[in-house]
Amino acid sequence: MNHPGNTDFDVKDRLAIINLCNAYANHFDKNELGDWFTLFTENPTCVICLSDEPPVTVIGDDFKNLLSQYRESMVEAGTQPLHLDTNLAIQEQDPNRATAEAYIMYMPLEIAAFNLPEKSFFETRITGTARYTWSLLKGDDGIWRIDSYRIAYLQKVVEATAH
Repeated sequence: MNHPGNTDFDVKDRLAIINLCNAYANHFDKNELGDWFTLFTENPTCVICLSDEPPVTVIGDDFKNLLSQYRESMVEAGTQPLHLDTNLAIQEQDPNRATAEAYIMYMPLEIAAFNLPEKSFFETRITGTARYTWSLLKGDDGIWRIDSYRIAYLQKVVEATAH
């Protein structure tokens, strides 16, 4: 691994990688799944790690179907997800591949409670955290995309809201 203070990388690619990782949360939270799926390679892999169960791996169309159903269940439940990515660190970067990690603070907010201050505090207490690790590829078109990623939940409270 390169030292985090190393400046031996392409700056335009670095900015694109940072923007890609941030767009992951923005598009999903705004329910812009069409745009969200463009952030991935054609056949992405997602590994979901819960604390007491073996990891779940979904690939390609199974990934797209699972995440579409998950996001639709949020809409039906009147829940607005809010992913706050923090401590984004690019672990590796070469001209065509990169690895990035971030902590994600996740809040599934009840939309009906947005304008009720007395209820909003209660609704945000279920905030949880996860560690995301993205493996990124730069395509022949010069655009960086997520090829695979791993979500490692750090708290059981998140797991309870993810079903």
